[in-house]
Amino acid sequence: MTLYGVDISNWQAGISIPEIAAAGFSWVEAKVSEGDYLQDPTWPEFLASAREIGLPIIGYHYAMADCAPAAQVRTWLANNGGANAMIDFEGGGGDIGDFWALVQAFDDAGVNVALSYLPQWYWEQIGSPDLSQVPGLVASAYPGGSGYASDIYAAAGGDSGQGWTPYGHAQPLIWQFSDQASVAGMSLDANAFRGDIDSLTALIGDDMTPQQAQQLQDIWDQLRGPNGQGWPQLGHNGKGQNLTPVDALAGLIATVNGLIADVQALKGATNP
Repeated sequence: MTLYGVDISNWQAGISIPEIAAAGFSWVEAKVSEGDYLQDPTWPEFLASAREIGLPIIGYHYAMADCAPAAQVRTWLANNGGANAMIDFEGGGGDIGDFWALVQAFDDAGVNVALSYLPQWYWEQIGSPDLSQVPGLVASAYPGGSGYASDIYAAAGGDSGQGWTPYGHAQPLIWQFSDQASVAGMSLDANAFRGDIDSLTALIGDDMTPQQAQQLQDIWDQLRGPNGQGWPQLGHNGKGQNLTPVDALAGLIATVNGLIADVQALKGATNP
């Protein structure tokens, strides 16, 4: 069995996680942070949306060698990256020593590095080090073409394609085989995993218990309304869209402030 996943970040802001799942994808890799300076603003919503529909998701951190490992992990934690991480280690990441220093920093913070995107082209740039102990090697090799992910994958050789070739004494567990897969109206990075959904979930980890996932969905529904469409009983904005509790509260505060101003004006008129 081969499962397909996508890689998304702020470059794909607004993409629908339910549409990704409906297109047949089994998991999502979404950017959480970069270096010690960027918290990806799309991560919280992508995470909540994936949890709402039960789609496995793992966040990734883009490594930068000129940022201290501990500071990079603090950036991850500040954006609620979770207990399992994927390290995106490519241009700017440094050498294999920088990689292991970052892994150690995540470990020291109680975050498990489950996947390591360390493509063969970058491995060669940093001297072809031993990767046999790298957690969850993710390879990349793009054969070209666009369209449905499954068609691109089949044309690239499928489960015997070049992306599955070992390097650095390590066997890739995931192959990113395209950056031009047509998904939910966008061209995305697409990945393949040879195994079933239980094996995939065991690989990338799951930060939440079913009870926690349900609690998150309940909070999301209360804040955003069913399916994120607001609550009709709270009224509508100028575009006819349902208001959220925050929208309604803001309107209520504006109304109360207006009434206070009117009362103060009346007091001033009656007490010259």
